[in-house]
Amino acid sequence: MKAKNTIFYYLSLYVLLMLLFSCSTTKKEAVKTVPENCITSKIKFRLANFDKQGLLREDDLKNPIDYEFCIPNTPEALNKINEIDSSIKPTKSKGRTKCNDDYVLMMGNSYGKDIKKILCSLSQLDYITEINQVYWE
Repeated sequence: MKAKNTIFYYLSLYVLLMLLFSCSTTKKEAVKTVPENCITSKIKFRLANFDKQGLLREDDLKNPIDYEFCIPNTPEALNKINEIDSSIKPTKSKGRTKCNDDYVLMMGNSYGKDIKKILCSLSQLDYITEINQVYWE
């Protein structure tokens, strides 16, 4: 009888300790989904749906995206884009964004980058009016 009481005592103590330590007493901080000073109205897709690897979460899928925007065709503007992300490259097309004749279409990819930071930095440039997702056909 004494052995059964000892087993019951330790089992009860174990369950009580498990319950005690499984309770969280710390407050969870809200995760900021979009960096401050971001002009999200220029970004024509949902920035909050990107993860840390630059993958866009849609339904049950995660994929990188290509994006495009227009900038003045000047060395200063091209250098500024290069400072923000050197993988963003100019193209010869006008794209769906329909760049003016004195502008150049720039194209980038989200994969493996802090895409929220990059896109928000781009959105702060006065000469960029919109950033669009590229849909390859």
